[in-house]
Amino acid sequence: MLFCFKLLRGVIAALCISVLLMTTSLFAQDRSIQPLRITEELELDGILNESFWQDGSSANGFTQQRPDDGQPATERTEVGVVYNDQMLYIGLWAFDSKPAQIIATQMRRDGDLSDDDYFQVILDTFLDRQNGLLFATNPDGARFDAQVRNEGRSEGRFNTNMITEWDGVWDVVTTRTDEGWFAEIAIPWRTLRFEAGENMTFGVNFERQIRRRNEQSFWAPVIKPFTITQVSVAGTMTGLNLVERVKRNLQVKPYSLGGATWTYNPLIPTDRSDDFDGGVDIKYGVTHNLSMDLTYNTDFSQVEVDEAQVNLTQFSLFFPEKRGFFLENSGLFSFGVARNTELFYSRNIGLARDSTGTLREVPILAGGRMTGKVGRSNVGLLLMRTGDKQFGSQVIDDNNYAVARLSQDVGEKSNVGLILTNSQTSGNNYNRAGGADFNVAVGPKLAVSGFLAGTTFNASTSSKSGVAGRLWSRWNGPLWQFEGFYMGVSENFNPGMGFFSRQSLAQTYGGFHEISGRIFFAPEPENSFIRRFLPHVVMAAVFGDDGTQLTRQEHYHYEMFLTGGEIIGITLDRSFQRISTSSRPILGVKLPTGGYTAAASRMHFTTNLSKPVFGTFTFVVGQFFNGDRRTLQLTGGLRYGSKFTIEPRYELNDVDLTDNTSIKQDVTAHILGARTTYSFSPNVSARALVQWDSQANRFTSNFRFNYIIRPGSDLFIVYNEQRDSQATGFLGDPQDRTLVVKLAYLFNL
Repeated sequence: MLFCFKLLRGVIAALCISVLLMTTSLFAQDRSIQPLRITEELELDGILNESFWQDGSSANGFTQQRPDDGQPATERTEVGVVYNDQMLYIGLWAFDSKPAQIIATQMRRDGDLSDDDYFQVILDTFLDRQNGLLFATNPDGARFDAQVRNEGRSEGRFNTNMITEWDGVWDVVTTRTDEGWFAEIAIPWRTLRFEAGENMTFGVNFERQIRRRNEQSFWAPVIKPFTITQVSVAGTMTGLNLVERVKRNLQVKPYSLGGATWTYNPLIPTDRSDDFDGGVDIKYGVTHNLSMDLTYNTDFSQVEVDEAQVNLTQFSLFFPEKRGFFLENSGLFSFGVARNTELFYSRNIGLARDSTGTLREVPILAGGRMTGKVGRSNVGLLLMRTGDKQFGSQVIDDNNYAVARLSQDVGEKSNVGLILTNSQTSGNNYNRAGGADFNVAVGPKLAVSGFLAGTTFNASTSSKSGVAGRLWSRWNGPLWQFEGFYMGVSENFNPGMGFFSRQSLAQTYGGFHEISGRIFFAPEPENSFIRRFLPHVVMAAVFGDDGTQLTRQEHYHYEMFLTGGEIIGITLDRSFQRISTSSRPILGVKLPTGGYTAAASRMHFTTNLSKPVFGTFTFVVGQFFNGDRRTLQLTGGLRYGSKFTIEPRYELNDVDLTDNTSIKQDVTAHILGARTTYSFSPNVSARALVQWDSQANRFTSNFRFNYIIRPGSDLFIVYNEQRDSQATGFLGDPQDRTLVVKLAYLFNL
């Protein structure tokens, strides 16, 4: 009880101080464009020869952020915007005096464009100066998009405010000439959320990268170290006539699939089960800015498999969500610390581990989601139901899931919010959680956030409850960045619908308290082969509720980014970790209880990733608990233009440990794999992933062919195979194979 009181008092005090700071205002820059309304439908061909492109106003006068901050862009860029009742069209003139040196390495959907020449636009349709939708393309017409919340601010290593997995319905066609490259982008109003009316204003900004010069330039200038996601300094798109004749969104997306699964067992004949199924997703715009999504008999057979990971910690690994239904507006439901302490983790719905630890799919019978904006309030409601399923002698019960999320915009760039979650099985086992959080931006450089959350669940015949809270702050300047946070967790904190990697730590030591600080120094020298230095220091420690030190980390990192695109870095880590009787075995080795101090060094080198041949080398050597560790990671690739890429990967972990019976254990874990992509066009691609994990004794392969019939409508052909390599070596004996053909077609009604 004392723990809860101290935690509550600290977080409430921080919340009061932060609310007082919310009065700080930040105004957008004096950059404005007024789109031209047209009556005709644009033929999307990447050739901007229609008369209306010349009749309307254009955005020009781009300003460099890098390499020459504040100077005009070295190449001329112009952007035009027109619209009709159905579409928002954006035209790009990316003139280039050296067109032969234009770089494009990607063509597939959502490829990484950071090593390409690219153009991107962000739209703040509610003009709340916090959130937006990002659309990007390169000279070969690749499509990349993302949902942005809280200006894309990252609170630690992982960023839940940039939802790059979201796939909006939009299209782009590009062309190249001896004058540069050009693009026509078409974004349906159905894809956007906005308040309908006359003379509407959106926030907007444009960015262009010229990769050979490592040049990023913006229409509305953005200071270092921020990116285009800083919509608080974006320009405006004015005079939009978006009255009710812009149709309210109703989309129906049925799917059908056929396939077969073969299950192999050396003791019985091969079992084959055929699957012919169907379902439907429905999206309805309750208003222009509030959307309802319904799903029946949901299927995710087209989703790529997870990449293998080696767990070198005593805590659980995190695997990212890849299923499309859960990705749209997922940032609205985020609460807590990314990949560490999250109150809602959507992979808990429809995926469960059986008694062997294997991740299995559980049928999602139906579900619904309501997300959007009402005034300055962001609202989200998610309801899902899964069916029961039997794996061997184990039965996973059917379950009902509910999540409610509300956040309120306050001031220019701040918000406060609430969340409630509930999961309950047919056997009346339940887990419930609730919490409040805040995000405050004080001026352009200082951000403060925090949360306070509680959970309750039934265990056997009794129920248990717990709390957790966190306060985080970051000052982001062009040369220095400072970050610090405090977090407290009680013994029985257990977000069943979320992800809490250190639950065993809290249960063993009656809760814990964590404090951490980070300092980054990021100078960018002029007229040097070094583009940017990034030395930084991280200090962190975790203490049990009785003051016992549980972990300590000292991280000293020195990194250089070269003008040619190469990255060189060296790291020194000093750590302390306490092992208890309940700690997870490390690589299968149960360690003696007690505290362990270790020091290790990490070196890495990355080549220019825009080249036809590229790669990354990482080597770690040093102490590891009561032994030693040597880790080698090799990733690379061979690329042919933007059409074909093959990326092999190898990871070796060689660890010496002494177990709790004083026996020395030499553990060697290998991961060997390769990912390959062939893009016939931006709408037709084939991808394959093969990997061997020696620790799990598993060889897996995944092949996926995707034909985008039109934006939102897809044909998939997917083949998965899993083999047990324990008995017969590398490839091993087959365990199961699956072949699925799936067609999903979007109807706009």
